[in-house]
Amino acid sequence: MRVERTSTRRAVLALIGVSAIWGFTFPAVRNAVQTVDPVTFVCVRFALASVVLALALGRRAFRLPLPGLALATALGFCLASGTVLQTMGLRFTTASKSAFITAMYVPMTPFLALIAARTRPRATSIVAVCLAVAGLYLLTAPSSAGMNRGDWLTLACAVMWAAHIVVAQAAEARHDPVPIAFWQVLTSAAFTGGALAVQGEARFGVTPWSAAALGVTAVLATAVAFGAQMWAQRETSATHAAIIFSAEPAFAAVFSFLILGEMMGPAAFAGAALILAGMVATQLGNRREVGEEVAMLERVEEAVR
Repeated sequence: MRVERTSTRRAVLALIGVSAIWGFTFPAVRNAVQTVDPVTFVCVRFALASVVLALALGRRAFRLPLPGLALATALGFCLASGTVLQTMGLRFTTASKSAFITAMYVPMTPFLALIAARTRPRATSIVAVCLAVAGLYLLTAPSSAGMNRGDWLTLACAVMWAAHIVVAQAAEARHDPVPIAFWQVLTSAAFTGGALAVQGEARFGVTPWSAAALGVTAVLATAVAFGAQMWAQRETSATHAAIIFSAEPAFAAVFSFLILGEMMGPAAFAGAALILAGMVATQLGNRREVGEEVAMLERVEEAVR
């Protein structure tokens, strides 16, 4: 029991670390996208991350059976689509609206899991999601203007992030997370490479920010972060991971202040507190419904075969 709790605690810390890394990339990519085509940036990011993972993992990266490869491909599609949509959306909407709309994957995740397993999320998960969504609203303070092109692109990104978490739960429970992490990044590079070929042009203006953003997103935010995510989700549920990942905007706000000089008002601090409350709530309700999760895993894996 003590070993299990220690393992769960380490998984939670790993997921928080992943959220911090992703939060840091927000101001970095926001600066970089001014001189870089979004599809080009994402393609180069995933291609570089694939090389890093292959060198770091060696032969183990390629040891994945066909069912696992199908899941990794589904993950790669969700990852590539979500990243491109989010990066494109940042060109047409504000940073605060982008952060809030992206974070809609938090309440979407348990309901996508419900559809996959035909089950209901736990009451504590619903409470935690409500706290997190309220906190994200206060933290990012989106304007009352109507949805523009960037908002719709970012909303589509949120759907892909939620799908990624649900499919990742199925993948890590049945297969080695190391090759899963590698193959999802490699297939993401392939998907974005295909999109780049269809687009017909690539633009990558080299600036200090674009170079820094590429290095951070490719190595830390992709190769390291997704490897950590695949391992950590062995010890927690998809909804639990989504709640922890909801801290990403809080980290983004801190890094935006340090890098861009953006200030947080009282409402933003209140939002951060609600996000932390949501994380505590999901910790208190972290007893997993094993039968329901097994059903979900079986249905998700069957769907992607």
